[in-house]
Amino acid sequence: MKKFFVSIYILISLMAMTAGCRAVKFQGLSSEDSLGALSGKQEQKIRVYERLKYSIRWMGVEVGTAEGKVEGIEKVKGRDAYHISLRVLSNSVINLIYPVVDEHHTYIDVKDLHTLRYEKNLQEGRYRANEVTEYDQEGHTALFHALRSGDQKEMLIPKHVQDQLSCGYWFRLQPMKPSDTIHIPVNADEKNWDLQVDILKYNRLQIENLGYFDAVEVEPHAKFQGVFVRRGKVRAWQGIDERRIPLMMQTTIPVLGTVSAILVEYE
Repeated sequence: MKKFFVSIYILISLMAMTAGCRAVKFQGLSSEDSLGALSGKQEQKIRVYERLKYSIRWMGVEVGTAEGKVEGIEKVKGRDAYHISLRVLSNSVINLIYPVVDEHHTYIDVKDLHTLRYEKNLQEGRYRANEVTEYDQEGHTALFHALRSGDQKEMLIPKHVQDQLSCGYWFRLQPMKPSDTIHIPVNADEKNWDLQVDILKYNRLQIENLGYFDAVEVEPHAKFQGVFVRRGKVRAWQGIDERRIPLMMQTTIPVLGTVSAILVEYE
C-alpha cells in the first residue's frame, strides 16, 4: 500500500490520467493545430500563488488528493526563492486502512531556477520521515539531514541540479515539441540521477467540469523514486498555453494496477 501512494504524482508537475476514466476524453491534435505554442521562448517565471489541486484515483475511484501551491517568494541563503509546497492526503475511507499525510517543500532560486532547499515530511501508515536537503549550487554540494535519526550526508551535485519537486516546475518553463527529449539533473534518494522526458504528441483533452485543453503528452524515464515519477511506466499531459498547466498523470504499479492524478482545480 505504501508504494500505492508514494507512486503518486503530482506534478505536480509532470502530470495525468487513465484512458479508462470517464472524467477525461481525448481527441487528436495535429502539430499545426498547436500553433507552435511549446516551441517558442517561454517566460522564465513561476506564477506566484498558483494553486493546483488533483484527484488521485485508482480504477476510477478517488482515494486521495494532491495540492501544489506557489506560496510566495522568500529569502534563502540571501537569495530570492520561490517557496512551493505539495501536500498529498488520503481520503476518509483509505484513512481507516492506511492514512497518508505527505508534505513536500522546495525553494527554487528566482534567477537561476534551480533548487536551494528541499524538505520532506511523510506520514504513511506507521512510517514517518522528516528530511531536509540544503543545496550549495555554487559549490556543487548538498547536505542531506534526516531530522528524526540525526543522520547527515554530504554529496556532490551536478550544475543546476533539481530536487524531486522543483524538476516539474522547471520542466514547465522549457520550449519543447514532439520528438524532443529533455534531460533534467535531479538529486533524489541521496543520489544524483538523469531524468529523461520524451515529448510524444499533441492531444486535446476534455476534463470534466473544467472544459477543453490542448496538451502535449510526455513520458518521463527515471531510475529514482520521487514525488512525480516512480520506477515503471508513466505518462503525463501538460497544457500548451502560456500557463503550461500539468493536467493529468498516469502510472502503472505492479499488482495494484493504474493510478492516476487528474486536475480538478486551478487558480
